[in-house]
Amino acid sequence: MLASTDYCSFEIAAFAAAHRGQTISFPGSIGAMAPHEGASTRYDILINAGDFSEASAPGPAFQFRDVNTTNDLHWVGSVSDTISVRADLSVTAKVDRYEEKSCLFLLEPVATAAR
Repeated sequence: MLASTDYCSFEIAAFAAAHRGQTISFPGSIGAMAPHEGASTRYDILINAGDFSEASAPGPAFQFRDVNTTNDLHWVGSVSDTISVRADLSVTAKVDRYEEKSCLFLLEPVATAAR
């Protein structure tokens, strides 16, 4: 699933439904960040599978929605003063749901580490 080139595939929706509430772990990277509904300390963070690349973003379009980057990501190990697009991460998260309209695979952070 992490190597898929179709982030809107039926297989991703089926995986999310079958594993809802379960914890998954994978190497990921931040592909985009935006303030959540105009907030100044809460963000929607798009997580891609694997190392950051400007040329490709394989796998599902994972998202941490409405998170504070200081507390909600549950950092493990050394933490940078800032978090931004291009950061490579080790992600451990609980499967929330897959939104078919947006093709976003929503996750709830359990543990996040810089890599």
